[in-house]
Amino acid sequence: ITDDDAATATVEFTSASQASADETGGATMTITAQLSAVSGHDVSVPFTLSGTATEGGVNDYTITASPITISAGNTTADITVTIVDDVLDEPDETVIVTMGTPTNATASGTTVHTATITDDDAATATVEFTSASQSIAENTAGTMTVTAQLSAASGHDVTVPFTLTGDAVLDTDYTTDVAEITIPAGSTTGDLVITVVNDSEPESSEDIIVTMGTPTNATASGTTVHTATITDTDT
Repeated sequence: ITDDDAATATVEFTSASQASADETGGATMTITAQLSAVSGHDVSVPFTLSGTATEGGVNDYTITASPITISAGNTTADITVTIVDDVLDEPDETVIVTMGTPTNATASGTTVHTATITDDDAATATVEFTSASQSIAENTAGTMTVTAQLSAASGHDVTVPFTLTGDAVLDTDYTTDVAEITIPAGSTTGDLVITVVNDSEPESSEDIIVTMGTPTNATASGTTVHTATITDTDT
């Protein structure tokens, strides 16, 4: 007997998004593909992945392999997202599942599902200057680098504001390259570069006192004041 019924069933995801699951290891999110009617054929539903989360056991999540199959006589099949817990403080991340072209059915309706992984790690990293002082001779017209260092890499950019005091005068005795130090996500250090201006005026050695303010996405701890000294070389 030759079947004369076309594959008229349509398939879609049952929702476009779902309540975010936190990062607790082993937590899962389920994405369901559903047929509009029972089919006498297995329906294969391929999908692709995008979003800000990274697939893989040592990354953010693992997932059911593509394609999934809705067996003949059934109307649904599931994709399971298993969350991998980490200790990195980072933004919430998305897993975007986009349906491909099914076999024995037609994609229709909701064909993109966004699952959100909510980060559960507090901003525990601390930041400090790597040293409390340094000095340079004025006639070198060289540079001094003040480095801010995190105790652990963060998934966020960490900004480290600072104030400048001391008896050296900004734009007269020295210049700086940044208004605040930025430690990019995934890195552990960021720098402030001080460039010394050489003049011919005899004067005492002068200090630039760099005092750390309140960082964003980290906590100031340890060495938060750095004194950079310009040693005069004019007689």
